[in-house]
Amino acid sequence: MSRIPVVAVVDAYGTARHLGPLLRERGYALLHIREELLGAGELLQAVAAHRPVAVLAGAPSGAGLADLLAEGLGLPGNGTGLSEARAAGALPGEDPIEGTFHVNTVSLDGLHHICDIWRAPGPPGADVWDPAGDVTLLPRRGDEQDRLVAAALAALDALRLRTGPAHSVFRRTPDGPRLMGVRPGIAGRLPLLAREALGAGQLEWTVDAYVGPEWFRMRAGRDYGVY
Repeated sequence: MSRIPVVAVVDAYGTARHLGPLLRERGYALLHIREELLGAGELLQAVAAHRPVAVLAGAPSGAGLADLLAEGLGLPGNGTGLSEARAAGALPGEDPIEGTFHVNTVSLDGLHHICDIWRAPGPPGADVWDPAGDVTLLPRRGDEQDRLVAAALAALDALRLRTGPAHSVFRRTPDGPRLMGVRPGIAGRLPLLAREALGAGQLEWTVDAYVGPEWFRMRAGRDYGVY
């Protein structure tokens, strides 16, 4: 009797809960790990018993533990060297009264794919990472989008976010967009909106990165809307 392969997801909350059905469609079972469970050593042993083929963060709160588990199990991940810097988020205290831009990405071994780019009105809601109110999906190409993408990719490389989903937020200013922060994990409701508009978004690309890497590499870098 064949064994169903397992993908471990740390904090599969919010939009990340949609990873489970996508993984099941591909023949994988989801092992949900809550960030607050057990000590690191005990948890590593417990997760290893399930022999996961991948460990990833669902909600951003799970990124640090996902890094730790992936490193301990010898699975693809981002390592723990910069976990504290990633967790800090680098968000300044000032309100972006002009609104925000949001760039969602998925990466695999340093190969980054731009899933979607959004403009949100200002000021933002209580959680700037998940903008309140109406948002506008921007075309992949354009002078403004090119600047956003260049800054987002530079930040991913600086934080060594080489594998998995991430969400970059920019403040809109009269002088152009300014990076506010980068956070690993699934980006609030925006991936669901991208799925409606484009047929696929950060959720689908995340699953490809971890369980369909050849397919990911074939398509990564294409402008979204072209599949």
